[in-house]
Amino acid sequence: MDGAAGYEVAGKLVASPEIAGSGRPDVRAVDAFGQRSSPVRAEERPSDDSWRRSINGWLDDFDDSFFERRYHLSGRTGCVNPGSGSGGRLVLDMPCGNDTAVLRARTPLRLNESGERGRVAVVTDAAGPRGTLVLDLVPGTPDRLGPIPPADAVRVVVDDSVAPGTRGAGVLHRFEAVLTDNDVRVMQDGAQIASVPVAPKWREASVLVGVTPPPGYPGRVEIDAIGITGSRGPVDEVTETSLVAGTLRVLEPEEEAPGIGAARAPLRGAPSARLRATVRLGDGGDPNGLVAQLGTARLPLRPVVSGWSPVEGSELTLVGDVPAELLTVDGPDALTPFVLRMPGASQAQVLESYLEVPRQSQVRLKNAPQEPASVLPVMTAEFVRVTPNDTTLAITLDAAPARSVAPLAGFEVYVDSSLAATVPTPGGIGGRHELKLSLKGSHNVEVRLRPEDPGRQTDSVWLELSRR
Repeated sequence: MDGAAGYEVAGKLVASPEIAGSGRPDVRAVDAFGQRSSPVRAEERPSDDSWRRSINGWLDDFDDSFFERRYHLSGRTGCVNPGSGSGGRLVLDMPCGNDTAVLRARTPLRLNESGERGRVAVVTDAAGPRGTLVLDLVPGTPDRLGPIPPADAVRVVVDDSVAPGTRGAGVLHRFEAVLTDNDVRVMQDGAQIASVPVAPKWREASVLVGVTPPPGYPGRVEIDAIGITGSRGPVDEVTETSLVAGTLRVLEPEEEAPGIGAARAPLRGAPSARLRATVRLGDGGDPNGLVAQLGTARLPLRPVVSGWSPVEGSELTLVGDVPAELLTVDGPDALTPFVLRMPGASQAQVLESYLEVPRQSQVRLKNAPQEPASVLPVMTAEFVRVTPNDTTLAITLDAAPARSVAPLAGFEVYVDSSLAATVPTPGGIGGRHELKLSLKGSHNVEVRLRPEDPGRQTDSVWLELSRR
C-alpha cells in the first residue's frame, strides 16, 4: 500500500513487506497513524535449493555444533557471542551494538583453471536494513582485514546501497561471489546485483565472512549456510585458546611492561604451538619488527598476508611459532608478562591474540538465545522550517531495522515543559509526521514517545528553538 509505515502479519508488526515465516497469513498495511487496511493473503516465496549443485566443494549447514573446528571467529569478547540456533543455523548474538563479527573458514577457496573459476555462497540475514555483509577472499590466513584490504584481495560489500535494497529484517537471502576469467559477479538469490572487472592472480585464498547488524538495536545475525567450491581435502585441526595481552597497546621494544601474564596450561606437552595476533596499526612503526613477549621469550611475528597496507587504521594478522622450551611438561604455571612489542609502536593496538595447538577442538556451541523481543522505532525530530511567528517540527519514527516492532500509542510534544500537542497512533509502527507550532522567540521542545505497553521504557528527544 502506498504510504504504508509498516505491516501487521499474523499479529506481528514489521516495517518491511518482506518477512520470514511459513504459510499464507493475512497481512494488513499500517499507516503513520496506526490505521489498518483490509487484509490480503500473503504470497509465500518458494524455497529453491538448486544452488547447492553449484557448490562442488565444501558446504556447511551448521548442523555440527563444533564450530571452532571449521572457523575462527573474530569479534569483541562478550559482544560477539556465537550460538546454535533452531533448524541448524549459526546465530551471532551481538548485544553491545555497533560490533562486527568476522568468520574465517578453515577450508580455503581453490580456483579452477578457467570458466567459472570459483564460487562462495553465504545464506544470511546480515544484509538487511542498516546491516552489512562483507565477503573477503584473500591469500593467506588473516583473521580480519579492517577497512583497507591487501592489494590482491577481493572484497564484496552488500548493504542498503546495493540493489534491490528490499531485504526485510531477519529474512535470509543467498549471496554469492562468482569468480570468472574476467570478473567477480555478485548474486542475490540467483540474480546478479553487481560485478567487479577483476580477475584474481592467485589460485587459493581464505574466505572471510564479516557481518554487522543494524546499529541501535539488540544485534543479532543468523547464518544458515556457507559454501565454498574447489575444496574437499582435510583442514588442520587446532584448538584455540584466547590470550589477553597485559596491555592492548603495542609497546616499544624496551618499554616497561605491566606484570600481567598468560597461563601456560595450553602449552604443556603440546607437540607445537603458534601464537596469532591481529594488530591495528598506528601512524608509524615497523610491523615487520613485531614480537610477542611471553615471559622471557620473545617470538618474532610475521604477517600472514602480503601486500598489506602500512597506513594508520589498517589491521594486520601475524603469526609466530612458540619455542620448544615453553612446551615442556614441567616449568612455570604462568608466563609473565605477555605483551606485543614493535619499534616505533606509535599507538598500535592489539585487537585479538590467541594460541593454536594441534589437536581436535572439543568446544561446542551453546544454544543461541531466543528471538529478541520487539523494539520501539527509533525516533528523530528536527525543525524543518522556522519563521518569525511559527515553526514546523518533523518527527520520524523509523522501525526498518527491527525484526519486530512494539506497537505505539502515539507521541506528545512539550514546549517549555508544557503539553503543546498529542498525536495518537494506536497500534502504530512508525512513519513521518509534521506539526506546525505557533511559537515566537526561543524555546525548549521535547517529543515523548508513548508505547501501547505502559510498562515499556519510552524515549524522548530534546530540541532547542533559538531565534536571534
